[in-house]
Amino acid sequence: MNRLHVFIAVLLVSLPAVVFTQTINLQGVVSNSGGEPISGAIVSLVLQNMKDTTGADGKYSFISTSVKDLPAIVPQSSDISFKNDVLQFTLSTQSPVKVAIFDLKGNLLWQEVKKNAAAGMYRFDISKNCRAAKVLVIKAAIGRSEVSFRYMNFEGGPYALTPLNTTSVISGSSGLTAMAEIVDTLKVSANGYQSKSVALTTLDNQEQNITLEAEVTGKEWPTADPTKKGPFEVASEKDVGPLAGIADDPIYGKQKRFNLYYPKNLATSEYLHPILIWANGYKDNPEQNPPDCVIDRANQWCGQYLPIIEHLASHGFFVVAPLSTATGSGDPLPTIVGMDWIIEQNEDSSSPYYHHLDTSRIGQLGHSFGGMSTCKSAADPRYKALATICGTNPLSGVHTPMLFYCGGKDGMVPCDGVKNTFRTVTDQPAFFINELQSDHGWWVYQGPDGVSLSSAAAWFRVHLMGDTANRKFFYGSNCTFCNDNRVQVEQNSLMAQ
Repeated sequence: MNRLHVFIAVLLVSLPAVVFTQTINLQGVVSNSGGEPISGAIVSLVLQNMKDTTGADGKYSFISTSVKDLPAIVPQSSDISFKNDVLQFTLSTQSPVKVAIFDLKGNLLWQEVKKNAAAGMYRFDISKNCRAAKVLVIKAAIGRSEVSFRYMNFEGGPYALTPLNTTSVISGSSGLTAMAEIVDTLKVSANGYQSKSVALTTLDNQEQNITLEAEVTGKEWPTADPTKKGPFEVASEKDVGPLAGIADDPIYGKQKRFNLYYPKNLATSEYLHPILIWANGYKDNPEQNPPDCVIDRANQWCGQYLPIIEHLASHGFFVVAPLSTATGSGDPLPTIVGMDWIIEQNEDSSSPYYHHLDTSRIGQLGHSFGGMSTCKSAADPRYKALATICGTNPLSGVHTPMLFYCGGKDGMVPCDGVKNTFRTVTDQPAFFINELQSDHGWWVYQGPDGVSLSSAAAWFRVHLMGDTANRKFFYGSNCTFCNDNRVQVEQNSLMAQ
């Protein structure tokens, strides 16, 4: 399941004081994600102005009975968070609150609006109010501030979808309810860990154990030449992860898993590696997979994409490549299943990828039917950059920079259609490349300095690694590809600088 983790920082504002006797009996253990106690963590009870430091056992405690003048508590800042299936709203002032639920086609299934919700905290439990076998898109808003994310309800393991046993996926009753009054905030910090704040509704006879996540930081990415092989040796894993795609796959006749391609020194590189989701063309694969998937140059071209995938992995990207040969089919699409899974792997301490990936920087690219797949999932809020090669689909909800490539001699997907789709992207940077002498498949065999491989590496280095030196390939009227006689290009208005 994809979860958006946003910890709530509840601060305080001065309001008229209230005098009362407060009994404090609060204790617990601060530990890391592996269950080991954290020594030297500073635990603060904000309103009470009390602090404790954990020892080797990770324990802290606050015990007191006193008479205090305390201000009433209202959150100073508004926020939206989602954790453990619960959507939570924190309101600092009276504000409109809205929850809207859509299917992947953009159809509104249900919504609830509180036009004048009082300051405080409200919650919506998706697992209790939404019974869906398919992926949902949740949009939550406080006033004009909106958060969107994808939700999948799992049961019995990370890959089993909850069966749909009702004609309505939404309960008829209101699900947005006010939460108990906050009496204080517990703040915890420790060297090498992410700080955490927890809103408390009682201080009396309460055990509050706290788990801190290790700080995840990586070195800043240096620039690199996208027309050459990158600085990393490439490793791979084959046929791993969950089953995905349609059951009657056109090559395999069943669902398949994923191949992974990544820098060999992933665990020791000290970088956080951006994720790229690859989408195969129809009846194709990342590489040959005998006996079903082979290149015989007569009846079958299955397994052509290793040159571009390894080129991207050599530049530091972690490439998730479905073995499905129909990546534009299925609900959810196999690319989305792969993205959900690798994000979970990055947070699983038993995974070899644990905290080595940058899940805030995810891109997708695909060829032909995979280009159509890329366009179909373009609205997913987790993507930060997209590219499509010789394949498109009508776009909706594009919110990232997008690169469009076509071959001037492509008889299957004419460049005019790709260009027309490109021209619909007006509010995000978009770049169109027509490689004049290329066709539907020749592009992949040109090597690192070929137009397709180098443009893909440059595009994702710029937008997922912050490699500003490579902006010159696309941005400005005198861009590198603008002056390349192998291609004709078009920039939208946001590529001028």
